[in-house]
Amino acid sequence: MQKPINNQAKEIEELEGSPCTGRELSDEQALQIYDYYLSGEYLIRNLEIVREEKQKALEGLAHLEAIEQSILDRMQKQNISIQSDQQNG
Repeated sequence: MQKPINNQAKEIEELEGSPCTGRELSDEQALQIYDYYLSGEYLIRNLEIVREEKQKALEGLAHLEAIEQSILDRMQKQNISIQSDQQNG
């Protein structure tokens, strides 16, 4: 319980530094942030994140397709048929 209170107190202190940014930035910090956005580094990082999430989704899809095929194989072995409109759904 004490940690959340300490965190809130720290956040309030940071907000007191500047009403616009939440805290004051040195010129060097501001230049680093501007460079980050102007150089497109944030776009590169966002692309990396999207590609990582896409890869996870593709791996998940491949896993589901393998399970689906396993179920279909078992159904075929047991001579269980499904309606044609249910196969693709």
